[in-house]
Amino acid sequence: MIKEIRSLTGSAGEYYVAAELSKLGIVVTLTLKNTPYIDIIASNLTNGKTANIQVKTMSVGNNQGWRLSRKDSEISTIKKLYYVLVNLKDENEKPDFYIFPNKVLSNLLKKNHEEYLTKLKKDGNPRKDTDIRILHVNELFLKKFKNNWKTLKIF
Repeated sequence: MIKEIRSLTGSAGEYYVAAELSKLGIVVTLTLKNTPYIDIIASNLTNGKTANIQVKTMSVGNNQGWRLSRKDSEISTIKKLYYVLVNLKDENEKPDFYIFPNKVLSNLLKKNHEEYLTKLKKDGNPRKDTDIRILHVNELFLKKFKNNWKTLKIF
C-alpha cells in the first residue's frame, strides 16, 4: 500500500506542475511512467522552445525533504532537463514549486549527500552510502527557485 501512496503523491505533483504550466500558456505532455528522467515535456508554441521536466514531490507533512536517487545527483546528457520539486500542502493550500536546471540540482544534491555521509548515525556508527538522496536545504536558499518558472527558459 505504501508504494501505491508514493505513486499517487508523485502523480499529484506531476498534475500540479502540468496545471501551473498550462495556466502560463505552455502546452504540456505527461510522459508514460516508464520514461526515464522525463515526466513532462513542456512546449511554448509561440516561440518554439521546449523543456524536459523531472518532477519530484514531497507529501503533506513530510519533514525529511525531497526523496531522490543517485541518478538525480548525476548531470544528465538530456538537453533542456529541469527538475521541479513540488511541496504539497494541506488540501486547501496551493503547493510550492521549486524549479532547478539539472546541473544546479545535481551539484546541490551531490554536495548535500557528501555532507550527510560525514555525519555519524544516532548510534555512533558511520553512515553507509545508498542510492537514496534526501535533499535538505533551507528556505532562504530555496527562495530564488520558488515558483520561478522562468528558470525553464521557455518563455
